Amino acid sequence: MRAADSNPNRVVYDTNILISAYLWKGLPRQALELARTSRCQLVICNETLYEFIRVLGNPKFGLAPEEIVPIVNDLTSFALFVPLRSHITVIEADPSDNVFLGLAVDAGAGYIVSGDKHLLRLRSYRNIQILGVTQFVRQLIQ
Repeated sequence: MRAADSNPNRVVYDTNILISAYLWKGLPRQALELARTSRCQLVICNETLYEFIRVLGNPKFGLAPEEIVPIVNDLTSFALFVPLRSHITVIEADPSDNVFLGLAVDAGAGYIVSGDKHLLRLRSYRNIQILGVTQFVRQLIQ
């Protein structure tokens, strides 16, 4: 996607935000509801969706496959799918975090919402704000 296609209302939630939003109450759930009600446009790609499914399947969450399917169906019912084209290598300490940067660039997103220290440490990337969920929710509901 070209920079002209940027949309500051588009947002990338990293896996920990999505997991927390679906499994517990609190600010991550509130952030998810903001996307569900079109206060922002959540964007996903195959890579982030597969990571979400993989983590949901972790035995520590105790979810059976038949419990994961409706969660994934719900997410894909309102999230915008954007193919990942950018392969960014900014975060060396945890290279798997780079997919969120690439997705945000390709989607022309205004925000990445994360609880991950590697992403949060950047604070911004190519004019994309990287915020914790508390900052993001406060900013969006003002």
